[in-house]
Amino acid sequence: MAWGSKKSSSSGPAWLALLVALVALWIAWSAYRRTGGSLDTLVANPIPEASAEKPPAEVEEGDWRATLDRARERLLSRRDEVQEDRDLEAVQRDIAEIRAALERTWKGAGEAKEKWEDLDAELERLQGQLRDGSAKAKETLDGLVQKMKDAT
Repeated sequence: MAWGSKKSSSSGPAWLALLVALVALWIAWSAYRRTGGSLDTLVANPIPEASAEKPPAEVEEGDWRATLDRARERLLSRRDEVQEDRDLEAVQRDIAEIRAALERTWKGAGEAKEKWEDLDAELERLQGQLRDGSAKAKETLDGLVQKMKDAT
């Protein structure tokens, strides 16, 4: 059958399938944007931050400070979601990534080990509070951000 043929009965379902696919794409994009995603971050940084860091043997003192600053910024960007109990699973995943990045970065920095252990314990406590739906999670996040600021 040719595309222009009037005897074609399959064009209706094909258009309906296209319409459903476009609606699904629109819903997915709306959900991605609601969680803080944007086209710029999708295009500009397709590789996660953690994989772009140096191995622990090459860590310099300035590197752990920069990683700590990035971690603090990521936590601050999630503050509203914690306060409104929205998308807490994504916040927990973000905290897990932050903990892993800090561990890799601070493994090679000897004098900063105590700071890292303290911050890691606080991050772990925040993860537990988010998992349990505790009302103290926002206070813990604010205190953690302040500790990170003081550590740099």
